[in-house]
Parts: sequence; structure tokens; C-alpha cells
Amino acid sequence: MNIALDVMGGDNAPKEIIAGAVDAARVYGVTVSLVGPPDVIRAELADHSTAGLDLPIVPAEQIIEMGEKPVHAVRNKPNSSIVVATKMVRTGDAQAFVTAGNTGAALTAGTLYVGRVRGILRPALVIPFPTLKGFCAVLDIGANADTKPEHMQQFGVMGSIYAQHVMNVERPIVRLLSNGEEVGKGNQLILNAYTLLQRTRSINFQGNVESIEVMEGLADVVVTDGFTGNIFIKTSEGVAKMLQVVMKEELTRGPVSTLGAFLAQSGLRRVRARLDDSQYGGAILLGLKKPVIVTHGRSKANAIRHAIRVAKQAIEQDLSRRIQQGVTESIDLDQTALMPVSN
Repeated sequence: MNIALDVMGGDNAPKEIIAGAVDAARVYGVTVSLVGPPDVIRAELADHSTAGLDLPIVPAEQIIEMGEKPVHAVRNKPNSSIVVATKMVRTGDAQAFVTAGNTGAALTAGTLYVGRVRGILRPALVIPFPTLKGFCAVLDIGANADTKPEHMQQFGVMGSIYAQHVMNVERPIVRLLSNGEEVGKGNQLILNAYTLLQRTRSINFQGNVESIEVMEGLADVVVTDGFTGNIFIKTSEGVAKMLQVVMKEELTRGPVSTLGAFLAQSGLRRVRARLDDSQYGGAILLGLKKPVIVTHGRSKANAIRHAIRVAKQAIEQDLSRRIQQGVTESIDLDQTALMPVSN
């Protein structure tokens, strides 16, 4: 199993990216192809013990920066780490691609070189989101800022398949993120998406869900457009980090509270672990022929390690083939299921 890693993607590249790759190769026993400038990669690898690890270096001298326009960058930087890595997946030299770099460029290169699953209109980023009952799958969290109802319907199908085969939920409850749980809540996009999801008999659609109910664990799959989903995820992560900072400040404010924090440190570590988004790895770009994993631009070594774990699991679960099969079955089950709704 060979996973291509964009060494130059993200705010902490290449140091943290390579550190995460070394950890992943050691813990998971996979080949991690380090795609980027060879001299830079060799200099970073010199700081690690890599004996017995399979970490081939794949030259790519260009870098797509976070602020570049994705389509222009992918077309004009053919020797960039993102483009070279996605081409490795297309040719079969790698079975998955991981990046902490420009999300739009990863989506563009993935669509162009890895290719969409037949029948999929738009790929979607999905991530496991912690709730009081465990986890739910939220998609799209940023691949598509401008979304149509039929795209969101397919997100529901893909998210249901992801929940079944990655999260081991037998009959996932699919809900649509809205500003109220009642039928008829939401803007025109949500109203039309609701109609299509309700019509899709291959999924267990149970109506709308509000953001606070997502936290309560009332859905296994939460469908949203990429613009709203990205704001929802980032706001949730910001609240979690603020909570950790506030807890630390208050628990060290005086001798009594400091003593209490010392006595409760094992429980506090568990709280921190549950709120640490680096443990979740990256978001899978569902709907492509092979796994493409996009993780935070601020990712450090631990997050990169877990993103590679997510890629490994997607390969082992043959997730892309299952998506293809699920979409085909959905169309066969109801020929009208993937038809747009007129405004």
C-alpha cells in the first residue's frame, strides 16, 4: 500500500508533514511517498530515525500556495507536489493522496487526474464529527461553496455509505442541516434538497436537524452545502479550543482549583482527547475514484499521521468502489431519485 503525501502543503510544511509521515510509516506499516523538493525532504528526514521505513522521495519542485486560485495553479504548476501526487494515484503508483495544502487545488487536481466516480455530480468532503453519542458524518464541509439540491442529495447517499462502512452504522439516520427541525424550514436550497432526500429510498432520511441537535447525536449523517458546512465545522472547532483555554485558565487560577485540577488530570486528559480534532485525521473527498484526504492547513505531525491512517482505512474498505455501487443502486431503486427539483 502506497500513500502519496504532499510534503509542501500546509502552514507547518515540510517539518511537521514529514514528522507525521515517519510516524505513520512506523505505526501503520505503509509506504508513504514524500512528494516535494528532494533536497528539502532529505534535510528533514535527516532529523529522524527511518531505518526499515518505506519513505520514497518523489521529486516535485513547484508549490501551490494556500492563497492561489486552484484551477489556475493546477494548470500552470504541473510539477507541483499536489499535481504530481494526484497523477501518481491516477497511474496506480499510489493508492491514495493526502494533503494539508490548498483544498481547492486538491479538489481540482483530484477531479482532473483521479477522476469522479461515474454518476457523481460533485465530490464532497466528509469528516467524522464528535457528538454526545459518539460520532456522525458531516458533509460537505468545504469542497463546494455553491451547491445545488441534486448535489446535496448525492451527499446523502455517499454519507450513508461512509457511515455504514467506515463508522459501522447498520442503518444510518440521514438528516439535513437547517435552521429548524420542522418541515418547511430553510432557504430554497434546503427546501429543494429536502424534497430530493425524502424521495431517495436507498437512504434512511429522517428530516431536518438543527446545529445544536447535531451535538446531541440525533443524526448519523448530516447533509449540508459546503459553505455552511465549513462554517459549522470551523465554529465548532473554535468553541472546543476556547473551552480548553478557559478550563486551563480557571483551573490554574488559585491553589484550591489547581489542586482540584491535579486530582482530576486523568479525566481532563480524556476531555482534551475527545475535543482534539487532530485525532480525526483528515476529510475524505468522497466521489472520486481513489481516496483523496484533505486535512487542516494548520496540521502538525499527529494530524498528518492520522490523515494517513484515514487514507489507509479508505483503501482497505474499498470506499470508492462502495460509493460507485451505492450510487448505481440508488439510481436503479428510484429512477427519479437523482433528478433536480424545479424552483
